[in-house]
Amino acid sequence: MLTIDPVLHLGFIPDVCQYLFKYELHDIVNNLLSPQHNTPSKFEWKSGVKNAILREETYLWDQRMAADSYFAFFRILQPAVEPAVVYKVSNISLYRNSMLVIARLWTRPVTLENQLCLKCNNTYQDELVHVTCECPSKLALRNQLTDSLASILLPDELLRVLELDSVSQTLRFLGAPVETIFDMPSETLFLRNTFAFIVNCIQAYFEH
Repeated sequence: MLTIDPVLHLGFIPDVCQYLFKYELHDIVNNLLSPQHNTPSKFEWKSGVKNAILREETYLWDQRMAADSYFAFFRILQPAVEPAVVYKVSNISLYRNSMLVIARLWTRPVTLENQLCLKCNNTYQDELVHVTCECPSKLALRNQLTDSLASILLPDELLRVLELDSVSQTLRFLGAPVETIFDMPSETLFLRNTFAFIVNCIQAYFEH
């Protein structure tokens, strides 16, 4: 039976044992140490380790997300334990500045209170939604984005994006899987354009 003696200090072995117990992999090692051991193949071992870690980390992640309403907005953007789309899309230095801004927007608190826009004198509840999809002062930037997306997407794909309500459209522009996800090349180009659009909207809104 695999056990850990806290008194003994055997280099990294105690750490390895702790991870084996944490991810419930100790039974595999116990089988290896038994007289009638059954050695898994390399593929089986790597697959078992990967699935065990994903299962445990997903459970912990779900518990953390559910415990605090602060993560409600983030949970829409990142519904599963996997690399965030903002980092996948911004994988070259040209898009790093946009990546930092978008990443901060992903983790911002959302307060739905009626506020007055000083640019258009209309009321809104969420500032980011208003700036990107509602405020008339940013219509020119929205038209530029539409022209850019028209060269990337098929007409029916573009129409589906444009028909989204302002909240869903803002989430989609941030990378949330709230609508049909395009093929990888188109999705990457789509999000690079929408990320840049959001950054430009924010800069223009607060600079003038």
